[in-house]
Amino acid sequence: HRALFGRFRSYLEYKCKSAGVKLVIANRFYPSTQRCAACGNIKKDDEKITLSGNKKNGTKHNEYVCYNKKCPNYGKVVDRDMNAMMNLTFLIDHPRYNKAL
Repeated sequence: HRALFGRFRSYLEYKCKSAGVKLVIANRFYPSTQRCAACGNIKKDDEKITLSGNKKNGTKHNEYVCYNKKCPNYGKVVDRDMNAMMNLTFLIDHPRYNKAL
């Protein structure tokens, strides 16, 4: 699968370059699905969301709930993919955060 992704990435880089578009590739360990897009809080240990969800908090795999009491989204159920997309979009203007934590 790596070879296939490598080929896809090369093609994507080529197309973006020829179109004059900046391509941002997220670090493979960037916590896009574990970081709250509203406050930046990152889930750790038993708070993390897995493919089975989160047992401790009883959330499903596609649900993101921030437990930071200072967050505007505190306790709200947000679509995990939407949250991750917002985190990945954030990298366009803030590349210094494109790293594993």
